[in-house]
Amino acid sequence: MTTAPIARTSTELTASEELLWRRFSAVLGSVPALLDERMRGTTGLNYFQYTVLDALSHQPGGRLQLAQIARANDASLSRLSHSITRLEAAGLVERATCDHDRRASWAVLTDEGARVVEDSRDEYVRIVRETLLDRVPAEHRPAFTALLTSLLPADVAEQCDGLDADLEPGS
Repeated sequence: MTTAPIARTSTELTASEELLWRRFSAVLGSVPALLDERMRGTTGLNYFQYTVLDALSHQPGGRLQLAQIARANDASLSRLSHSITRLEAAGLVERATCDHDRRASWAVLTDEGARVVEDSRDEYVRIVRETLLDRVPAEHRPAFTALLTSLLPADVAEQCDGLDADLEPGS
C-alpha cells in the first residue's frame, strides 16, 4: 500500500523556508552560548555584561537608563537588574536615581568598569571577527546588516538606531 504525498497548504513551509528557519533557529540557539562561554573564559564577563559595559562606555558620562539598556538588548528589566547587581558588586557600575523621574534608574560606569571594558575589548573584537565578520564577505555586510535590522521588532530597531548613532556605515 502506498500513500500519496500530502499536498502542502498555504499554512505550511516549503522545504527552503523550513531550512532557512532551522538555520536561523540554530544560530539563535548556539551563538549566544558560544559568545558567553568565550567571553567568560577570557574576560570573566558574560556577553550580556560586556554589552552593558560597552554601551555605557560609549555614552556621555558613562550612563544610561536601565530601561533603555534593556530595550536595546531585548532583555527584561529583571534580567538586566540581576546583571547590574553583579556588575555593581564587582565595582564596575553604580546605580543612580534619575533626577526628574524617581521611578527610573541609571547605570553609571565606574573607572574600574571603564578599565575592564577596555581590557576586554580586544577579546570581544576577536570573538566577533571569528563568529561573524570572517564568515560574511565585506561586500555582503551592508545587505546583511539591513536584513538583520528588518528582523528586529520596531521598538528594538529604534532603540538600536539611537545607541548606534555614533557608528558610520563602512567604517
